Amino acid sequence: MKLRVRLLDPVRMTVSEELMDAPSRESLGQRLPDGRKVLTAEPVRDPVAVRAASHEGPTGARARALDIAWWCQELRTLLVAGMTVVEAIETLQAQSGADGARAELQAALLAQLHQGKSLSVAMQALDRFPMVLVASVRASERSSSLAEALSEYLRYHEMVEALRKKVVSAAIYPSLVLGLGLLVSGFLIVVVLPRFASMYADLRGEMSWSTHLLTLSSVFVREHRLSLLAVAAALGALGIVAWRQGAIQRAAMRAAGWIPPVKRALREFRLAKLYHSMTVMFRGGYTLDETLLRCEGLALGEQMDDAMRGARTALTRGVRVSSAFSDAGLTDTVTQRLLAVGERSGNFERVLQTIAERHAGNFAAFMDRATRVVEPLMLLLVSLLVGSIVVLMYLPIFDIASSIR
Repeated sequence: MKLRVRLLDPVRMTVSEELMDAPSRESLGQRLPDGRKVLTAEPVRDPVAVRAASHEGPTGARARALDIAWWCQELRTLLVAGMTVVEAIETLQAQSGADGARAELQAALLAQLHQGKSLSVAMQALDRFPMVLVASVRASERSSSLAEALSEYLRYHEMVEALRKKVVSAAIYPSLVLGLGLLVSGFLIVVVLPRFASMYADLRGEMSWSTHLLTLSSVFVREHRLSLLAVAAALGALGIVAWRQGAIQRAAMRAAGWIPPVKRALREFRLAKLYHSMTVMFRGGYTLDETLLRCEGLALGEQMDDAMRGARTALTRGVRVSSAFSDAGLTDTVTQRLLAVGERSGNFERVLQTIAERHAGNFAAFMDRATRVVEPLMLLLVSLLVGSIVVLMYLPIFDIASSIR
């Protein structure tokens, strides 16, 4: 069980926050072996489990019903117009009208606010909002700049969505080509192939290997047609279930780790998301070590989480930012030098934004190059598949010609 623990150091009289693995809250006790006192311990939900749960039941449907970017944009507009947070959310609730999911969420937020809780605490309690948005709102509560925090999150959201759209648009054409090729191949095997085989059934003389293979395949398809259709339908249903539960996505991510160019591109995407998240929270007043702690909830993978923990530990020991990030594996040569520039100038906000844009640009460039390579390659593979079936059906014609001769 992963817990977010707030700790008091009685020697330095400082409060810190860490993620710890423990069987339960009670197992931590009141003090750690190093003497630090445990103030609070809250369980941290597994991001994978949260995403899986969001696809199940009415609760998941209600969670998906809220467009976070729309909500932030509308709230920011009302705040800039001069409304208080409570007035703005009441207005959004009235705007929801017959949309029960949105109205229910606004009512839950208002109930938390009327109890005297801050907006960030209310958002975190509902567990419907991204971690970066909650952290940004919490930081804005220190400086009373909620509208600016919402604008920063919208810029972050636009960057992440732009990268995701790159992936989706790059996958649409190959998927259509592959799907069409499989449909044509299935039609040829199930409908056309048995008809051709019946023509060759009365062929006298020796059959070539292609004719023999065609005959055997057609007999098998004709005798087990219903079974094959049932198996195809079951595999399709299983694929849909696996997709909705995220199993296909996780398997694809593991498979991508075996392809070096794709692995490097995924790392660029994760680093872009990490550094842009750090930019949002750093502008909100978080320190770098606090920012790294919050970013561990971005579901960037165990390797990235370990790197962030290593960098945060080094920062608490007083190591320079560029050295801490480099030793943790969160930089390349250019990024390390940019962080060193930020250390000299103190303009970490701009440096982090530049690094995020650089990694996002690298990922976008990879997707453009991959699209140019994958699309013709997919066309070639589908053409070979369909062409091989067609050639296999027509080759026995030469056997017929030989037997007549």
